[in-house]
Amino acid sequence: MAAMTPEQLMRRALALAREAGLNGEVPVGALISFPDGRICEGRNRIEKGSPLDHAEMKALQKALEAAGRHGLGEATLYCTAEPCLMCLGAMVQARIGGLVYGCGEPKFGGVGLLRELWAQGRYPHRFPVASGLMEEESGQLLVEFFKERRGRS
Repeated sequence: MAAMTPEQLMRRALALAREAGLNGEVPVGALISFPDGRICEGRNRIEKGSPLDHAEMKALQKALEAAGRHGLGEATLYCTAEPCLMCLGAMVQARIGGLVYGCGEPKFGGVGLLRELWAQGRYPHRFPVASGLMEEESGQLLVEFFKERRGRS
C-alpha cells in the first residue's frame, strides 16, 4: 500500500470530521498513518458514545490494536483540530511518532501546555508537532457546526 501525502491524509481526516458532524457530533476527524501506508481512523463519537470517544482516542485504539504498544514510534497522528489534554496524554503514553493538526482549539486544545511540560522535563516522550495543515477547512467545519447548533437552541 503506497503512503499518502500529508495533504491526502488531512483530506481523509476532514472527511471523517464531516461524517461526525452529519451524525450530530462535533466535527473532528483523526487518523494514524504508518510508514508502510496503513491507516487507522477515528471520528468523534462523544454525543452518542462516551466522553472518552474523541477522534484521536478512537484512532489510537485502532492503531494500538494493529501495531501493538511499541509500534507507534514511526506513526503520525493527523487530526483536524488541536487535541485536548486527554488525547495528548494518550499520545505520549502510546509513544506516537508525530502529530499534525489543522486548526487550533482555543477552549480545549492542549499543545501549548504539553510544550510547557516538555520544557519542564516532564512527559519524557516527545514528538514533533506541526499545525496549520488545511487550517481554514478544519476551522470552518467547527464554525459551521456550532453556528447551526446555536441556531437550533
